[in-house]
Amino acid sequence: MAAKDDLNLGKGNGADDAGKASGGGKGKLIAIIAVVVVLLGGGAGAAFMLLGSNDEAAADVAGAEPAAPKEEEREAVYMPLEKFLVNFDHKGGMRYIQTDIQLMAYAPEVLEKAQRNTPAVRNRLIMLLSDQDFDALRTVEGKEALRQDVLNAVNEVLKMSGPDSVQDVYFTSFVLQ
Repeated sequence: MAAKDDLNLGKGNGADDAGKASGGGKGKLIAIIAVVVVLLGGGAGAAFMLLGSNDEAAADVAGAEPAAPKEEEREAVYMPLEKFLVNFDHKGGMRYIQTDIQLMAYAPEVLEKAQRNTPAVRNRLIMLLSDQDFDALRTVEGKEALRQDVLNAVNEVLKMSGPDSVQDVYFTSFVLQ
């Protein structure tokens, strides 16, 4: 007689059980491969958009509007002001600031207006410089704050703002004594 383990009592044969177990593994494998393919495709698309040389084509692929045309680089124009030598009080003693200042704008007309109004600009800057704190001006932060104050003062005198104004000022020499 056959042994009890050898009998097939309708529980299925070993081949069918192996097929079911491997079928579940194949499904997981297919799902993992699909995820990897999607990730690689997304990565390739992102690389194409970031590294592509044609901005319009990249914008079309992304479904976005094409980038606005780049503004052409404007040439900066500079105007030196005469040397400033201003005295001011510091703790009961007399201190001095000697500085050279350059105005910078992108439109020559702005500096032409500054040139026509040089006496008013210089007067305003002399008043500003003579009202400074010596200890603050010894720091980089103090000089930077003064530079911003000078820029604002010049544009106030010229009654200018926005792109049609003096855009920056530079100290080309700065001596405290």
